[in-house]
Amino acid sequence: MAFENLVIHWREQELKWLLLDDAQLPLREGQGALAVLAEVLAEYELPVHTHVLLSGESVLLKTIEVPPKPTRQVLDAVPYLVEEYLACDVMDCFIAIGERRGNDLTVGVIDEAFLTACLGQLKTIGLDPGFVGIDLDLMSSDQCLLLVDDDVALLSQGNAEMVAFETAQILTRLDLLYHGDPLALHIVDFTEGQALEGLLPRSFVEQSQQLPASARSLLQYLNQQPKTKRLNFRQAQFAQASQGPSGNSWLWQLGKVALFVMVLQLLFTGAQGLYLLDQASNMAAEAKTLYQGLYPNDRNPRDLGRRWRSRLNAGGQQDQLGVTSVLDTVSPALVAARLQLDNLNFNAGRGDLMLQLSGERSEQIMGLAEVLNAAGFQSEIGTISQEKSSVRGSLRVRMGDRP
Repeated sequence: MAFENLVIHWREQELKWLLLDDAQLPLREGQGALAVLAEVLAEYELPVHTHVLLSGESVLLKTIEVPPKPTRQVLDAVPYLVEEYLACDVMDCFIAIGERRGNDLTVGVIDEAFLTACLGQLKTIGLDPGFVGIDLDLMSSDQCLLLVDDDVALLSQGNAEMVAFETAQILTRLDLLYHGDPLALHIVDFTEGQALEGLLPRSFVEQSQQLPASARSLLQYLNQQPKTKRLNFRQAQFAQASQGPSGNSWLWQLGKVALFVMVLQLLFTGAQGLYLLDQASNMAAEAKTLYQGLYPNDRNPRDLGRRWRSRLNAGGQQDQLGVTSVLDTVSPALVAARLQLDNLNFNAGRGDLMLQLSGERSEQIMGLAEVLNAAGFQSEIGTISQEKSSVRGSLRVRMGDRP
């Protein structure tokens, strides 16, 4: 089975998740630890998109006033501007930069180790979310709105700050925030059978309006809100390694590996082609040297293959003396020994070939002599001279005594 999207609400170690099809219609909803989610996902193919909403209880969402300076200077100043709102060392936090409107900048501050752990745990079950935001950031900021779930409540105070807290703390938190002054709230209730009247101060109940829920759960409601221009913690060192499908990280990684292998294969094939072209060029040069050594009067040989066939098929003296057979042995042996044929001289009276060779080591010339001797020819090494980075030598090959 497959589904298109996965939305996770991460609240400490308690997760709630929502599986949706490609039309954003809910398929399955659940809650529990990460291990429980892993068991659920085992029944499906991994999603194309994964979104994570972190609880506002563990993340600071703040709009700060910044000076009208270039962006680089503003970013350098952000840690100092949020430090006073933190109960921990700002150096231990990761600060995500959100939308800027004039001198107002939205930032999200989270414990860096916590964010690292969250992403690491998700990776162990094959998930690499493309969006990691804050539940509070998906609330409307232009009205006083209270979203109440079984275990968490989210409060938007109009143009003031947004806060998240346990549902059981609603009474205490509202008294603390408003000092008993009643506030007209728009309330959306996602609790299952709890009486809100028992959770809210009476003055709030009298002036508040309970709105019908447009979704069956808080997570469905948050997922319906637009995520464009919302703060995303997948930035800076926490940015995704690729812009591929966020949920199918394993599939995306596999695709990258396949592409890498294909590029390597193309590079290898290209290098191999260049090597073979170089070898072919060397062999053509050696063939020309062989031909001109045997037939020095032919000054401008063209279509060398046709001329070789014409000469050898003529059945002349060279062929009777075994020139064809020695050339059949010498040519591949030169390539195998990595030797270059500089000159060739055929003496019909003595019935031998004199090869002038060059290579990297004298052992290459001696090796060629051994190959020819093993083939039934008599080869005799002449002088070998050592130069700076190469050796030059001569090799006489007698053909008359070959059995």
